[in-house]
Amino acid sequence: MATNQTDAVVKPTIIPPRLVRINESKDDDLECSLHYLPKPLLREYGHVFNDEHLKFGDGSLNSSGGDLSLLAVPTNQRAREDLVAVGDHIEAEKDRLLNVFLDFGKYICE
Repeated sequence: MATNQTDAVVKPTIIPPRLVRINESKDDDLECSLHYLPKPLLREYGHVFNDEHLKFGDGSLNSSGGDLSLLAVPTNQRAREDLVAVGDHIEAEKDRLLNVFLDFGKYICE
């Protein structure tokens, strides 16, 4: 998500960490927060995605000359199993965690 940054001093954390639950019928909490992407990570992001992160929804590049800032949404989940172990129940737990994350991403994007 691209935003134009106009403040001279910007706090890196926009929304502090909090637990969210997308599906109230399940006990699958996900911790997330919202931050401006720090400059060192922004540089790495640029190496991975070239100038694609500078494009807006209509495909045009940011040519306003203003500083462009990206937002990061780090997430954490508590696993119910020791994920270093092996076994079918561990694989099922990894799938559960992935599905919780995918549901969260789908909810945010819609």
